[in-house]
Amino acid sequence: MNANIYNEIVKLDVATRLQLAQDLLDSVASESFSLPVTDEQRVELQTRLAHHRANPEETTV
Repeated sequence: MNANIYNEIVKLDVATRLQLAQDLLDSVASESFSLPVTDEQRVELQTRLAHHRANPEETTV
């Protein structure tokens, strides 16, 4: 981050900085992205889902 931008941000009052932080977090959350799932993870997830569907009364896998 540019030092000048940071210095200007820290001069803002707390409420404004909090709103800026929330706006930044919202902008990140609104971008659709996800980490890739490996083939091994995909198989594990499918196995767990199949187990859950066959045994819905169980609370843990």
